[in-house]
Amino acid sequence: MKFRHEIVIDADQQSVWAAFDDPASMKAWQPTLESFTRKSGEDGQPGAVAELVYDEKGRKVTLIETVTERREPHFMAGTYESNMGNALIVNHFEDVGNGRTHWVMYGNHSFRGIFRVLGIFFAGEVRRRNEQMMNNFKLFAETKQAEHSA
Repeated sequence: MKFRHEIVIDADQQSVWAAFDDPASMKAWQPTLESFTRKSGEDGQPGAVAELVYDEKGRKVTLIETVTERREPHFMAGTYESNMGNALIVNHFEDVGNGRTHWVMYGNHSFRGIFRVLGIFFAGEVRRRNEQMMNNFKLFAETKQAEHSA
């Protein structure tokens, strides 16, 4: 299952990148995230591996994140593995002028086992979840930008 989402953030590219690249701020825009634990490498750098644990309505979901590529402040890509399948997520950040940043997220999810069949039913939820996460991040980055400007 492939998807593409985009959003314009009313914050400059450097501020957006700094907010996106900070594991300590992830809980502010990913409310179901319980923990982010580095397993190896340097946070956000190619080859870095981390475990992310989410509480999804009482069910624990664990993702293993591996950063595959990074071109600061424009691009970050990584893979995410779980017991349900794998995902490749690519994030592009482009300065569009006037202190605004265009964020495009591409994803390619592949499910395994019984989730291959159930994946059809998950597609809408995955899309809604990613759009909500991007909206949460937009609010977080814009608020952070406003705090630094004040």
